[in-house]
Amino acid sequence: MIARFLLCLSLCILGVNTLQARAEAISPAQQLQPAQAKQIVAEFAQSIEQNYIFTDIAKKISAQLRGLTFQSSLSRHGLSKQITDLVSQYDKHLALVTRVDNNGKHSNGAREPWFTELKRKNSGVRQVEVLAGNIGYLEMWGFDTVSSQANEAIAASMTLLQRTDALILDFSQNGGGDGFMVSHLASYFLKKPTLLHTYLFRNDSRYPFHSAQPLGASQLRDIPLYILIGPGTFSAGEAFAYAMKHLGRATVIGEPSKGGANPIRQFKLSHDFIAFVAIGTSISPITGENWEGKGVMPEIKTEVEFAKSKAYLMALQKLEGQSSNPYLTRERAEAKRQLISQLAVLDATDSSN
Repeated sequence: MIARFLLCLSLCILGVNTLQARAEAISPAQQLQPAQAKQIVAEFAQSIEQNYIFTDIAKKISAQLRGLTFQSSLSRHGLSKQITDLVSQYDKHLALVTRVDNNGKHSNGAREPWFTELKRKNSGVRQVEVLAGNIGYLEMWGFDTVSSQANEAIAASMTLLQRTDALILDFSQNGGGDGFMVSHLASYFLKKPTLLHTYLFRNDSRYPFHSAQPLGASQLRDIPLYILIGPGTFSAGEAFAYAMKHLGRATVIGEPSKGGANPIRQFKLSHDFIAFVAIGTSISPITGENWEGKGVMPEIKTEVEFAKSKAYLMALQKLEGQSSNPYLTRERAEAKRQLISQLAVLDATDSSN
């Protein structure tokens, strides 16, 4: 089974080897007794020991989980929060998740499942725009499962952007998603099917991810491409940026990404808990490595809030002297002037803080 990339929860741990409930009252629908918590954590430990990609680390994590003790009742989300923070120190894709209360009803504290939210919110496409100077901009906050709906959203975006002269892909808040959509989107920007990365699984089997035959307008495969990343960029968002950077197809701008390169599988546990366990790792055909634990390193380092303006300015500079249209030339010159002024003010403000 090829696991999809999923967003990992950013959570906190209480104590060293004893987990305590918070002081506030816990509703009966959310309450877990110490024995229940112990059982859930033991099952999570077993799922990691049996399935996690790196067996030596799996033994270390599972031993730490089994050593935990619980002195009093705690909430379902409290347990999820505490345990996830512990295991995510080893791998940012590891997580203990719950979305319902003890009665099996949706919990108000639960996050909507990632792919459900993606489908509800335009398959991850948040903004498509043609900036002054004919520079395209596409913001995607996630990679939906490949489907007719998702493909249509991407195709519509590419149609709007196909006549631009440079393109900025904003993945600075891209929390990940489906690795197959990474391959699909890359097919708009590469001239031939290309190996992006390979999944290596615990049993030493491999699954290669290639871009498909080129999609969309041919101009998209030649225009300058800029990818914005930051601490909010995770998993599949990182996979796309890492592949395009090392293929030499795009310039990556911003801050280092979160650092999650290992695909996961979900395992059902007792009491309606779910284990997210990384069952593989990604290997680049260019570097022979990945971005796990360290993130994708931008080629142009700048704070995330400056990244769009920086990429926009770089695109305009790249296109200088390439148009015989005096109106477009004037438009680009004015946009460049405004960006230089804007970045100078932002830099001065940032330096004074």
